[in-house]
Amino acid sequence: MGLLGAINPLWEEIDYNQFHVKTRIIAASFLFFALVYAACHGLSSLLRTYNGLRLKEKIFWNLAVVRATFGVFCTVVGVWALWWDEELKKDVVFATTPTSFFAICTTIGFFLFECSTLLVSDIIFRKISILLNLHHWISLVGYSLILWVGSTHYFATNGLILEMSTPFSALCWVLLKCGLADTTLWWLNQCVLVHTFHLRSVLEAFFWLETWRHWDHIWADMPAAMFVSFYTELALVSFVMTPYWTYKKSSQLFHPIDWNFTDTEKTKTTNGAVKKEQ
Repeated sequence: MGLLGAINPLWEEIDYNQFHVKTRIIAASFLFFALVYAACHGLSSLLRTYNGLRLKEKIFWNLAVVRATFGVFCTVVGVWALWWDEELKKDVVFATTPTSFFAICTTIGFFLFECSTLLVSDIIFRKISILLNLHHWISLVGYSLILWVGSTHYFATNGLILEMSTPFSALCWVLLKCGLADTTLWWLNQCVLVHTFHLRSVLEAFFWLETWRHWDHIWADMPAAMFVSFYTELALVSFVMTPYWTYKKSSQLFHPIDWNFTDTEKTKTTNGAVKKEQ
């Protein structure tokens, strides 16, 4: 029994290979994260700090909460896949489970929402975060290809655990904007955040080890498009993104600065000091 079956056995009886089932889960995921965004905006409007933020900072605040929500989901699914899901381990190229289908469709829905929101924001404010956009757009294309080809569910589902850093990253930024960078809570959260990036590197090394262990099967049977897509992203994450983010978060531990909005008044030397739009 998979994770979905443990929650509700009836969910494992659904035929997740059906196109309409996949599209409904993706659409429901997109709508869910849009509702989380709207709810966060509504509740945060009660806070003085939030009301003092500029529009782009408010968008980033709400997206941080959406990402944290997705990160919790990914951590639960990733931990299950890594330690308890025996079905996916039987064939790292072609094995699938109801849980893997549900997780991949949910992930596509999230990245559709994330990428569309980032695109609109970047167009309006004419400022692009290249690494963030690269990560999210490649993830959207990669997971869409996985769903379309029906391969590599093992790596895709286990790989979701890499998002375990997201909730702590979101809390770090929110606490910064609230002027709480000098508190024990912020320091402890930042220590955990840095450690999650260390764990990401360990897990990425594990995925390379799994590749080496199953290389003959992967090289002979993994669809070419899937091979190029997956290992391009794994290489980028392992050797560029995670090392860079580990360095940035480690630096932030000792110098708590919001580098996402360095033009905000006073944030170059202090945190939580937001500039109210005149």
